[in-house]
Amino acid sequence: MKYTTITFDVGGVLMSMDRECVAREYIALAKARGIALDFDATLRLYSTLDDEIPARARMAPPLSLDARVSENFWKTLFADGWMRLGLPQDNAVVNRMYTMFARGDFNRLFDDVRPALDALKQRGRTLGVVSNFTANCGQVLQTLGIANYFSFLVVSAMVRVEKPDRGIFDHATRVAQKSLNDLVHVGDGTRNDVDGARGAGWNAILLDRDNWYPDYKVVPRVRRLTELIDLV
Repeated sequence: MKYTTITFDVGGVLMSMDRECVAREYIALAKARGIALDFDATLRLYSTLDDEIPARARMAPPLSLDARVSENFWKTLFADGWMRLGLPQDNAVVNRMYTMFARGDFNRLFDDVRPALDALKQRGRTLGVVSNFTANCGQVLQTLGIANYFSFLVVSAMVRVEKPDRGIFDHATRVAQKSLNDLVHVGDGTRNDVDGARGAGWNAILLDRDNWYPDYKVVPRVRRLTELIDLV
């Protein structure tokens, strides 16, 4: 079936954290304080820290529903990274890192995003975002240079409910002003994205970049966004 409206999750689908960029900023901030850091060691340390994020997030309240909770989460993460580098607590460093993060400076676009979005727009599809994200989602997409592709953004910080709750998808249905048969959501989570969308009567496609779900058959599964071009 050819859908008229396609929505996307953001993290893991359109973008990811650029670990090298974060490492370079740590190094630059340390250099400004007369301290030399090795790039490879700094990158390894931050990569370890970045791998901890899902577990840390599970232990915290929903990050996208309270700006103060989100800010504290990320500032604590960046402070931990700085101190694991053997450097003394420095609030100016933490504030700088958080400001860059909030603007989207530490994010990188996957290489298949623009080709996929260009092709889908050329075929007349309406594109949107449905994501568990903080209120700065639009700014982050602007920093990445892809905000203009999307006709609407539905983010949990604004709707006050997170996926997989059907409330966020019901809100997106109203915003899109399309029938359920016209709507398909693309995400990288089987629970939040696939189950959440289907629970609201939507269609769904699983983006499985890292082949975590090789035998998944509940909905169509793709490895790259460019596979959507002919699929939808």
